[in-house]
Amino acid sequence: MAFIPSRIKKHQTTPKKVALNLTSMMDMFTIILVFLLKTYSTEGQLIHPSDNLTLPISTTQNAPEIALDVIVSREWIMVNNEPVVRLEQVNSQTGLVIESLSAVLEQFAREAKRMEEMYGVPFSGKVTIQGDKQLPFRTLLKVMATCGRSEYPNMRLVVYQEQT
Repeated sequence: MAFIPSRIKKHQTTPKKVALNLTSMMDMFTIILVFLLKTYSTEGQLIHPSDNLTLPISTTQNAPEIALDVIVSREWIMVNNEPVVRLEQVNSQTGLVIESLSAVLEQFAREAKRMEEMYGVPFSGKVTIQGDKQLPFRTLLKVMATCGRSEYPNMRLVVYQEQT
């Protein structure tokens, strides 16, 4: 037996209010969000090479780490993209330690140790060195010796990974 509607419902002249069903739309957005989170990759280019140098190519498989950035271009030695000393001054000196670079690195080390005391962020002594492809070995040796003497013994050279 069929249900008989009441007279009020049968003769109602005002249109019904249409409500938007958000349940299926929320399900769709949740699925898209989960898909994007699963496919998001944190691998990639964590270190951006400087514009004024050409990095060497290597077959290394190690992932880059974020650290203090020392850039040795054809004209300047920079720390975190701030010029420190001209390369011609470095090439003319006889010792292994570059004094102006050492002073800047020691200042960064003091700041990092202060952050360690205040916030508990450990000071690792890591530094990444971006050197131009045609950089003389003697200059690179001076930069590495200066980093080692300035409380940055953990050095990594930044290179382009060879495409296989």
